[in-house]
Amino acid sequence: MKTALVTGATGFVGRLLCRRLRAGGWRVIALARQPAGQDCDESLSFDLATGRPLPDFSEPVDTVFHLAAKAHALAETKSELGDYERINVEGTRRVTEAAVRCGVRALVYVSSVKVFGEAQQRPDRGLVEADAPAPDTPYGVSKLAAESTVLDTAAVPQRVVLRPALMYGPGVKGNLARMWSAVAASRFPPLPETGAQRSMLHVEDLCTALILAAETGAVTERIYHATDGRPLTARAILEAIRAAQGRRPLRGAVPVPVLQCAAWAGDLAGRLRGRRFPLDSDSLRKLIGPARFDSSRLERELGWRPRQSFAAAARELGPC
Repeated sequence: MKTALVTGATGFVGRLLCRRLRAGGWRVIALARQPAGQDCDESLSFDLATGRPLPDFSEPVDTVFHLAAKAHALAETKSELGDYERINVEGTRRVTEAAVRCGVRALVYVSSVKVFGEAQQRPDRGLVEADAPAPDTPYGVSKLAAESTVLDTAAVPQRVVLRPALMYGPGVKGNLARMWSAVAASRFPPLPETGAQRSMLHVEDLCTALILAAETGAVTERIYHATDGRPLTARAILEAIRAAQGRRPLRGAVPVPVLQCAAWAGDLAGRLRGRRFPLDSDSLRKLIGPARFDSSRLERELGWRPRQSFAAAARELGPC
């Protein structure tokens, strides 16, 4: 029986990954701020934000799945900007140091497609791993720095980085959860059809990719993009959520210039209060602009195939 240590084991991806690993015959040690409960065989309480070194593992560990991170925040404060460096960069360094001390064979790191900036997006094709990252947010900068730390840890024989696209699935938080709630309350505007597509990924498919990355021993020092291969426009995402809620298809749409005016007002409100407004120019670009990524390398080299689609799984965004 192989043993895996999962950081961030109580998070959106971590809980499911722990369950999938145990179902596949792994022994699972969970490392998280809160106890992981029945999802693991052993739970270790640890907070990467403290700055303390990780303790040595209580038993030999084959693979570390490093998921713990300070997630991207829409309305970032100065204290949150420091958290990105402390948790995502320095925290990852301390995870790799512990992996080296304890003789871990494989280190699999969950990064983000946010290592690419909005200006790099191309409407004609999805970005591939060979495209040069140029993050335009503190979160993206921190994830790119953490990737380098993982890939440069030569004392761990197998190092793999996965960059998932916008994730969905049961218990998801963030923009998709907010969109679901706003639609349910009849407060989400009818978005226009811009034709700009965004890549997405179901959490189940990500967990499959993570386990394949750990179990395919010939793969090392590799970066993989992960998407479901079915990019959607913001309008199509909104229509899928409405259908999952039993609502009729939209007829009209708010014109893009009107949305831009609202975003400019959000820019002004953000400057006045010293904190980003939920709708500003940056968030509007992320909502209706392109964000396409190509995951053919992951399919080609690891034999991974995504099984889920957002249209079929949109109802999972709602209350259980």
